Amino acid sequence: MRFRRTLSALALLALTSAAWAAPNVFVAYPDAGHRVAYDHVILEGSVTPGASLTVDGRGVKVGADGLFMEWWPLKPGTNDLRLVARQGGQSGVTTLKVIRTVFKATPARPTAIDAGSALPREVREFWDFAGDSPAERSVSLAFQGSPGGRAAYRLGKAAPVAMREGPAGTYRATFVVPTQAEFRQAIFTFTLTGKDGKTVTAVAPGRVSTGGGIRLGTQKPGSVLGLGLNQSSFTVTDLDGGAILYPRGGMTFALVGRQGEDVRARLAPGQSALITAEQLEITPGAVALAAGGVITLDGVAAPEMPATPEPSEEVPTPQPDEIAPVESVPAVPKRSGEPVSIAPTADLRVRIPLGGARLPFKLEQEDGGRRLAVTLYGTLAQPLSGPEGADLLLAGVEVRPVALGVTRVALNLNAAQAWGFTANYDGPDLVLSVRRPPTLNPLRPLEGRTITLDPGHGGSQNGGAGSLRVPEKGLVLPIALRAAELLRGLGATVNLTRTADVTLGLYERGLSAEASQSDLLVSIHANALPDGRDPRGIRGPEVYFTHPQAAALAGGILGQLRARLPDIGPGAGLKPGADLALTRPTAQISLLVETAYLTDAGNLRALSSPEGRERFAQAIAGGIADFYAGQVGR
Repeated sequence: MRFRRTLSALALLALTSAAWAAPNVFVAYPDAGHRVAYDHVILEGSVTPGASLTVDGRGVKVGADGLFMEWWPLKPGTNDLRLVARQGGQSGVTTLKVIRTVFKATPARPTAIDAGSALPREVREFWDFAGDSPAERSVSLAFQGSPGGRAAYRLGKAAPVAMREGPAGTYRATFVVPTQAEFRQAIFTFTLTGKDGKTVTAVAPGRVSTGGGIRLGTQKPGSVLGLGLNQSSFTVTDLDGGAILYPRGGMTFALVGRQGEDVRARLAPGQSALITAEQLEITPGAVALAAGGVITLDGVAAPEMPATPEPSEEVPTPQPDEIAPVESVPAVPKRSGEPVSIAPTADLRVRIPLGGARLPFKLEQEDGGRRLAVTLYGTLAQPLSGPEGADLLLAGVEVRPVALGVTRVALNLNAAQAWGFTANYDGPDLVLSVRRPPTLNPLRPLEGRTITLDPGHGGSQNGGAGSLRVPEKGLVLPIALRAAELLRGLGATVNLTRTADVTLGLYERGLSAEASQSDLLVSIHANALPDGRDPRGIRGPEVYFTHPQAAALAGGILGQLRARLPDIGPGAGLKPGADLALTRPTAQISLLVETAYLTDAGNLRALSSPEGRERFAQAIAGGIADFYAGQVGR
């Protein structure tokens, strides 16, 4: 009895202590000391369920689960936000510092120049300026200073040249390197005469030099991962930063200048590109002359597959209990003497003869994926023609000179749906590889197919902040694991990039899909808004993809998300042309699913509940199943 009384006393003490405990305040976003250049910030987090919350004395709406999300106004400078949670006569206090940065224009008086704003900031070298167009020889000049003044720039000891003002306090000009002069580390000096009559000067940190001759840049061996990952770290861009192409190992470039940490390549006359110097071996020399000649096909023409047997009326198309169809699955069309798909064992491989030259090339998918176009930059000893040989997947090849030193080769395909493509150097040639449509079992279309599911983030990468104290990485993992179970129930082989809370690099995920020879790479994430975006009313799913071959799958998954989770909102839908590491891979159909918004209370609750996560998993698996079912008989 004494022992029981002791237990009762301890239990009463525990209950009393819990009643007296101060409620907790958890701020998911922003972090302490966060700097934001906007007049509001998304203030989100949670308190102990049942507690109330005030921020700087103003009451904030709190859900039964303790969740709060506010579009909170900020004054310029430092904001010390005092968050107080109250429950049962107890309170918990957190102070959060958020700094709103505000651009301060230079006053009209006294006349001044903001030296830190002066452009150019980097060294600009022109190694073959006589071969550059005026646009390629242009250098943008600018600085911030007192408004309403008269500004000029001077290169070295040359005469001053007037600059224009606009907007107020911003002065600009464009200097075009003349072809008849040479400079050795020349500097730009700016002068500004203000309304008070005072003249001030500043020097741009950048320099300009000319001469030195064309050099050869070669993509470092082993630097490019995979067959078709298209790493952003190696993007070759135009002069405005837009992506032109993704290099392959050994790709060579004619280098004609330097711009800061980048070198400038001449892809063709009048067409420059910027490349990070560190990715290249830079040596004296020139890009090799490419051989050209007849385009050929590896192997022989693909044999026609036997006719698809008609399904028996007594054997229904199987549907696992776990995936309840939104609508009835359409019956498999009955066809007589018509193949399900063309599926010899090997990919279609088209060889473009270069004679060992490693010309730069751009690879694009067009016409909904039914055309694969490669643009070659460089001189061919003889025009391309052909191809020699025939293939049931290939409707034809078009070869067209686009401009001096630019040739376009387009493969027109017979398949309605593309399944993956790559281009890489192989011996003396450039080889375009196109995956053939798979042979699908009309009763179980996913049987034998390999699918990579990628739960986003993990380990040291939390992803978006979870206001209910579970970050994005922990919300998407159970969705991916459950979707994998459902897909395996349909006969698929599922490759998961992670099954636990481990850290993975972005490109490890794409490499995993390539190594497993997956049909699909589906990366699963939860969305969040950046600073400056009002979160109110922004909710629902979005599906991102880069290449047209992913459009049908993206549409299938989006349709299932909207049908199974109408409560989270329709979302912004499909996002084609995305420039993301997990949508750029081409070796398989690749896309990224943003299931819902972490910055919407209802969306977050759906992601946080077991019932909601089940519906997300059902939708992803169901969308994939719909995609394969739609390919049967095509």
